[in-house]
Amino acid sequence: MSVFFEHIDVLSTHPRNSNVKAMYSGKALLQFVDFEILESVIYDTSEIKSKRRILAENDAQKKIVDISELLVDFEVLKTAEIQTQGNMYIHRFDGLSSCKYNEDFGYWIIKYKTLIIEWDDLIDTAWFEDR
Repeated sequence: MSVFFEHIDVLSTHPRNSNVKAMYSGKALLQFVDFEILESVIYDTSEIKSKRRILAENDAQKKIVDISELLVDFEVLKTAEIQTQGNMYIHRFDGLSSCKYNEDFGYWIIKYKTLIIEWDDLIDTAWFEDR
C-alpha cells in the first residue's frame, strides 16, 4: 500500500537530513510492505449541534470506514508506534479527514513488515522547531 502526503517532518537525526534541526519535506510517499490494516476509524460529529467545543473521542460517534475512503485528503497530525511483534510493526496515524467526512478527526492502525519513505527535497524547518 502506498500513501501520499503533502509533506512529512524529517527529524534532525535522520541520515538524509544534514541540517541540525528537523525539517519538513515536499510531497512524500510512504510505502508499506507486507501490511494489514487493523483499524480505520472516523469520529463522526455530524449529529452534534449544541456544543461549541467537541472532544471527538468522548462526544462523537465512532464509525469504521474503509481505509481507501479515510485516506483521501487525510492530514496526519500525530503518529505513534504502538508495538513491535517479532519483525512486524504496529503503527497508528491520527489526523483530520476529508470534507466528505466533515474534516472530522480519525485514525488508522496498520501492521507492517517494512516501511519505505521517499521525498525529493527538504524545504524548511519543521513547525515544532524554533524558527
